[in-house]
Amino acid sequence: MARNPCTRIISRVKGTIERYQMIEPRDHIGVAVSGGVDSVVLLDILAGLKDELHISLTILHLNHGIRGEEAARDQRFVEALSKKYALPYFDKEVDCPAYMQERSLSPQEAARALRYLFFEEAIQTHALDKVAMGQTADDQAETVLMRFLTGGGTRGLKGMPPLRGPYIRPLVEVWREELLEYAQHKGLLFVQDSSNMKKAYLRNRIRHELLPALREYNPNIKERLLQLAQVLGADETYLEALADEVSERIVTGVEEASIPIAQLLGLPQALQARILQHAYTQLTSGGTLEYLHINTILRMIQGAEGSKRLALPKGLWATQVYDTLVLRKGTEIPEGITEEIELEIPGRTRLDGFGVEIEAVVTDEQIAPQPDPLEAYLDYQQLTIPLRVRSVHPGDCFMPLGMDGRKKLKNFFIDLKIPRSERSRIPLIISGGDICWVAGWRIDERFKVGKGTKKVLRLTIKRLKQ
Repeated sequence: MARNPCTRIISRVKGTIERYQMIEPRDHIGVAVSGGVDSVVLLDILAGLKDELHISLTILHLNHGIRGEEAARDQRFVEALSKKYALPYFDKEVDCPAYMQERSLSPQEAARALRYLFFEEAIQTHALDKVAMGQTADDQAETVLMRFLTGGGTRGLKGMPPLRGPYIRPLVEVWREELLEYAQHKGLLFVQDSSNMKKAYLRNRIRHELLPALREYNPNIKERLLQLAQVLGADETYLEALADEVSERIVTGVEEASIPIAQLLGLPQALQARILQHAYTQLTSGGTLEYLHINTILRMIQGAEGSKRLALPKGLWATQVYDTLVLRKGTEIPEGITEEIELEIPGRTRLDGFGVEIEAVVTDEQIAPQPDPLEAYLDYQQLTIPLRVRSVHPGDCFMPLGMDGRKKLKNFFIDLKIPRSERSRIPLIISGGDICWVAGWRIDERFKVGKGTKKVLRLTIKRLKQ
């Protein structure tokens, strides 16, 4: 081993910065410094490259309010570092336990959320272009293994991206052991975080128990995990860019995401999952859907699941509304319309209360009934014009196509496992006093096209674009 490891490590960090185009001349970079060896070495390396890269630095430190005097010690230590390097310093104290309770988060989730809120504040208040974080190759290997254990797909197994938005990880290809050598050679002081030894945290158990055990099977297990992250990262970057491009075309809405089901299912399966993930991430400001949730949504819109509404993490719902998949926040659902609206025949009738429009076409041609639930073919002579549209009323009955007797609409919905909260969103087309079409589901037997039909009314339902 070379006596001076610093030159080799700095060269590798510069290679990482160049390869991922992390830094541009005149960038103002916030350096996240906890006081541990990783962040202290990161600060020393960037401070040494400051003139060469033509950048300016500000030190950032967050006290999570978890470790009492130890956290206060770290805060004082990092402030002293800012004076040593003569760099601007920005710190903040937060109450992570309270934040965790308020939002029902795990300690790790709460700490991560608060860190990024702090970084966003620093970016705004200190006009930062980037925030550099000290995760190492060891952290990357541990992350890949942790996400494998918790069921992550390629999105998770690619590990932490070296560059994501304003966040950069210049040490992601350097091992922690090398950083210790660097610190020892340069005489850098750092602090120890006692929580890194607590077995209650999955990452710590992976670091101190699982990885040492796996080394018995492959002494280079960490290197193999790092390579896996790099290979999958390259593939995932390409697929995510393609998914983003497709999402721009087919996903609409701000407060909710609407996705045409036919277009979604027409995509390769790899893109289907990423389109759903893209929409969910947008609505939850960075949330991640697990494989189980994505698979259940796809089964629902393929007709493999009875229900047309699924609960998702972070208070979102996935709902099939006719030919559209809708992801929306909360459980608030529009009540449909209480008054009756007359259909334009022929013509188009916009039904804002249902979020749809209905197109009516009258033809003399004999048109056989089609299986598409979004279209209804009705015997025009059997109808009482004008037709009207309304929401479901208590006691509503009709004669579903193929049945001899009447059936309560409530029981019809129960048989199809349509959630009660969705039923008021289904338009009912009324002829005289009878329901002739439960729009999107079934026509009434009495109004079907038959051998004696001379004129046909075709109704088509379409979801309104937001």
